[in-house]
Amino acid sequence: MRRLKTIILTLLAIPITVSAQDMTLCTDSMLHIKLTQKMWDNNDDRATVYHATEVFQAHAAAEGDMASYYNGWVRKIVYELDRMNIYQAYQAEQGMKKDLATKHPCRDEEFLVPNMLGQIYNQCGYIDGALREFKEAIRLVRGTKHEDGIPTLYLGMAHICIGENPKEALKWIDEEMKELNRHPDHERYYRNLANAYAFKSMAEFKLGRMADFVRSSQQSVEMEAKNTTNSHGSFLPYRVIYARAYNGDIQGALAAADSLYNRKDRLIVRSDILNYAGDHQQAIHSMRQLMHLRDSITGVMIAENIKQTEEEVQLIEARELTARKMNVILFVAIILALSFIGALIYNIRSRRRHQKELEQKNLQLNIANRKASEADRMKADFIRNISHEIRTPLNIIYGFSQVLTDPDMTADEKERHLIADAIGKNTQQITSLVNKILALSDEGARDLLAERKDVRCVAVCQEVLAVMSHLNPQHVELQFEPQVTEDAIMYTHGDSLKQMLGCLLENAVKFTEKGYIKLIVKRVSDNEICFIVEDTGCGISEEDAKNIFERFSKVDNFKQGLGLGLAYCHETSQKLGGNLTLDNTYTNGARFVLSLPIH
Repeated sequence: MRRLKTIILTLLAIPITVSAQDMTLCTDSMLHIKLTQKMWDNNDDRATVYHATEVFQAHAAAEGDMASYYNGWVRKIVYELDRMNIYQAYQAEQGMKKDLATKHPCRDEEFLVPNMLGQIYNQCGYIDGALREFKEAIRLVRGTKHEDGIPTLYLGMAHICIGENPKEALKWIDEEMKELNRHPDHERYYRNLANAYAFKSMAEFKLGRMADFVRSSQQSVEMEAKNTTNSHGSFLPYRVIYARAYNGDIQGALAAADSLYNRKDRLIVRSDILNYAGDHQQAIHSMRQLMHLRDSITGVMIAENIKQTEEEVQLIEARELTARKMNVILFVAIILALSFIGALIYNIRSRRRHQKELEQKNLQLNIANRKASEADRMKADFIRNISHEIRTPLNIIYGFSQVLTDPDMTADEKERHLIADAIGKNTQQITSLVNKILALSDEGARDLLAERKDVRCVAVCQEVLAVMSHLNPQHVELQFEPQVTEDAIMYTHGDSLKQMLGCLLENAVKFTEKGYIKLIVKRVSDNEICFIVEDTGCGISEEDAKNIFERFSKVDNFKQGLGLGLAYCHETSQKLGGNLTLDNTYTNGARFVLSLPIH
């Protein structure tokens, strides 16, 4: 019982009550319970919490109860994470790691190190790193006395993914159920299975699979009916909340969501319910609250800059609105004057003709207003997307930069490499994003045809391929197939060509998990060269292919990016006298063909 409680506690910020049944290894159980309750009291003062934790750890160490001893380290980490103190949480995790290695070694508790590091990565928004650490925790926990908690570790991985990738969350829930079904005689089998089905219903609700949601909810109810223990799954209340929303009780579901203990889940559930009810504006507001909750000090600075930018945008919009009103007033005045003069000069036929012209003007004005509204919407989407795309990598860079500069840091070479790799990848992500925005802002003002010069086709391709450092060569092979000679030359804008090839290759890397990415350059006529980027990724559906070259168009909203790369490549290629097309005949992934004139 206590082993399972420790694993759950290290995975989720869900309240856990302490009972005498949980404490069975100490000679003085009442003292153990008292110290545990004091350690886990809701107290915002760090000194009080740390003192209570150290008293509890001294008691557990004296009793030889290492599970409880390391539960004290977990308390410190959870305290810091609950207050978004990433750096302090990492320091506590490093202290626990050093303690395990030197002072109080314990094989059964080694899984806590990657487990808690995964929680820290999750708070930073570094989802890939969090999942990697949880997998390591599962590897370490096998063969220990905590092995029966592996399903809960899988549940924690699903919980990490639920906010941004519900499909990935369903995959980890399936793994949890496989582990549970290996031990159907376990006393908590039906209790945990009911909890797993409840979580599964949440993911299916988020994906809009309502038939699957109803089925999973019913299975959860059936499993809970067979639960003979005194405890209940932590996600059962979530299932009830989503069921209330599904049955039409939106206000009741929102009120129940507000009572959830976990602040992150509270905002995610509210957003899901509001989206289901069609109130997308409030749903976006809830997700903004969640992003602010996860921000570090750097995130707060970014938020303040964004707020200032939004105020400037609002001021510009107000000025534009005033100008439009003045233009409308002036336009109406002119029309009235012309109508008055026309009434004096022209006959009924002339007035009718003028009326038709006025109607045509009004139609054009309506079209212009619709375009202006669409431009305002795209501007708002751009601000929202750019704030989200820049915030997360900056948080990671800021947090890990503090870690690397800490003189007391005890991370080994492997961890330093992983941290440096995370900083490099996120720096490259921000650089690529800024380059795309700058390229799009420049394209309207520059005369690319006037800046053309001789460019070596093969050399340009090799330069672009050389900077594709974030590709995983163990899963995806990067291939180059030149079908022209190395001295083949074309007359074009070299920087724009590099930018377009880089965007196409980055796009292929983003959607290709295994197989290969191939860059082909070949001459198809006397005055045309084609650059072909081919991958074995997920491909593009016919529906998505219709809008793939429009700005802010994204095939997968869960992937990083603003949806600007392909739009830039398409527009730039046409300015250079060529074209960019999607080869619909290729079915093993996606194949983009960039055609440009040689002369």
